[in-house]
Amino acid sequence: MNHYHIILAGCLLLGAWGRGYAQSAAVLSAAGEEQLESSTVTPEDDTRWQQLNAYTRRPLDLNTAGAADLRSLDLLTPLQVSALLRYRHLLGKLVSIYELQAVPGFDAGIINRLLPYVTVAGGLQPQYTLRDYLHKGGHALLVRYGRQLELPRGYIHTDTTAPHYAGSPDQLLLRYRYNLPGYASWGVIMQKDAGEQFFKGAQRQGFDFYSAHLFIRNYKHIKALALGDFTVNMGQGLINWQSLAFGKSPVVLQVKREGEVLNPYASAGEFYFFRGAGITLQQHIWQVTGFVSLRSLDGNTGETADTLTGTPYISAFATTGYHRSALEAAKRGVLQQLTAGGSIVYDNGNWRMGVNVIQHKFSVPVQKSDALYNLFAPEGSRIFNAGFDYSGTWRNVHCFGETAVDAHGRLATVNGLLATVHPRVDVALLYRFYDRAYQSLYSNAFGNSYRPVNESGWYTAVTLRLTPHLKWEGYADLFRFPWLRYRMNMPGANGRELLASLTYTPDKQTEAFIRYSHKSGWENYTGSTAYIAPVVPVSRRSWRWQVSMSPGRQWKLRSRVELNHYTKAADRQQGWLCFQELQYRCTTVPVRLSGRLTWFSTSGSGSTVYAIESNMLYNNSVMQLNGDGWQYSINIRYNLTKRLAVWLRWNQVTYRNTINISSGWEEVNGRQKSIIQLQAQQLF
Repeated sequence: MNHYHIILAGCLLLGAWGRGYAQSAAVLSAAGEEQLESSTVTPEDDTRWQQLNAYTRRPLDLNTAGAADLRSLDLLTPLQVSALLRYRHLLGKLVSIYELQAVPGFDAGIINRLLPYVTVAGGLQPQYTLRDYLHKGGHALLVRYGRQLELPRGYIHTDTTAPHYAGSPDQLLLRYRYNLPGYASWGVIMQKDAGEQFFKGAQRQGFDFYSAHLFIRNYKHIKALALGDFTVNMGQGLINWQSLAFGKSPVVLQVKREGEVLNPYASAGEFYFFRGAGITLQQHIWQVTGFVSLRSLDGNTGETADTLTGTPYISAFATTGYHRSALEAAKRGVLQQLTAGGSIVYDNGNWRMGVNVIQHKFSVPVQKSDALYNLFAPEGSRIFNAGFDYSGTWRNVHCFGETAVDAHGRLATVNGLLATVHPRVDVALLYRFYDRAYQSLYSNAFGNSYRPVNESGWYTAVTLRLTPHLKWEGYADLFRFPWLRYRMNMPGANGRELLASLTYTPDKQTEAFIRYSHKSGWENYTGSTAYIAPVVPVSRRSWRWQVSMSPGRQWKLRSRVELNHYTKAADRQQGWLCFQELQYRCTTVPVRLSGRLTWFSTSGSGSTVYAIESNMLYNNSVMQLNGDGWQYSINIRYNLTKRLAVWLRWNQVTYRNTINISSGWEEVNGRQKSIIQLQAQQLF
């Protein structure tokens, strides 16, 4: 029996421990799914889903929750948070969760999304002692195993050559976490990616990635204390934002970054976090935060030393966390990163202002590539940023923003407002300007890419609640890029993006919507033989229809049809997707079954279609479908006890008119690719 079987079997035998809790998964809304599908960065941080799942076991009391608690749900806009707090102040405690229908800005859709995570009680705000911090929370042990059944080329050996990947194609994740939402969290994570070795070779220590954290919140004057791995979120993401955040999406009013400065890190991503210590102290309306981190980073080293100084350098950071081959293993930990920073915040409950600073120092300098679009990319051994952010509410208007500079004085600023102009109408307006040479490392601000650089633009959005069951949403974004970009050899290029959506929710079991989006801009002409490729206009239009309904307590159906059109000069592509999903919950045994059948066709990479699967707890995978074929998936969830649940998922994509799938070392001979996953979670 190998290591994987031993670990998995051990986790499955933990069913006799502790108190009983119901196993519940954080369910994504249709708009939430599209946020992930349109994300510019593949999200590896599942902290948001862990937090929501913790609230299913210990619901947030809407009668005692403060603004920070309500923001931690990540389901409400600042206008909705302010409206709820005002309503509670004027009329007292809520009698029922459905009283939210009387709060301005709340409709049936948002109330249904809140239901699994909140409650309405008459108690007082809990006052926990340090002993309560240690014993009032819940423990969770999760193990996840996955494998692609068809071997890619990187795992195949011949008589004369060894496999390119040194390890097996098995994936393994092991996580233990104790969590008392809003007060305490600690835990460890261990992960092995497919292709990495396990207890041998480059990974003689076992797993390829280890993470541990200890986090205390709201204890006397300590608002937050972080030891081990943690994330830092400042302002609107201009100088540092490491948690999950979205840009333009069907949730058109969700344009503001919100979150505490320090947060525990309990995910498997290997780049967007710090390792060290941090603390936030609070005295009345003032908060002071300081943190320091020292960790190793992967990087691509230059083939030769710098010709001027004779010292080695890093040409780029390696952010994937893969150490499968000898080449990838050689990139591991080639530089040390020392980070220090802090913030001072004034927060009187209505207005918030903060000053933030951060500096990164590298043991090996970073040298940018010679590409012209990369002329202003970060380089050297230091990156420094400072910024000022603010937010506040006046009547029915909430304004927010941040302005930041780097070590060279280059400016980045983003400012916006959210307003309720009518009981049924909410609007958003946001302006951004990011200097073409602004430099930052872990930034993630609103815009066309996660890095706030080389962009300016105006964004406006409107939400109309036409009836209690019918809502129209839309946004328009006009933007400009002052300097060249990747695959765009023209400074001063502009573009626009539009979205309109009509959603109908006749009851809490049914949701139907139709959505149109359009984006246009400029890209290099790929068919050109010129030394500098000319730019040509490019546009993408898409329509999506989706219906979700529950014909009975045990059944849930979901159907989607999507069409898109892509145009780039004379290249015209079309793509479409159609899927039918069925979910069934057994009444005699604690089993949930779901399956999806997807039929898709695209005529090129520009017309790629995307579909997300919330297949297992904390595991939301985005399928990128290109070509012609079918995609099948079957998911089974079985609650062995109230404390132990297991998930099994099988997914297969079958293509027509092809003999190979993917390329490079991930190339698979044949027309199909299959993945199997097994997960177990024990609560105690």
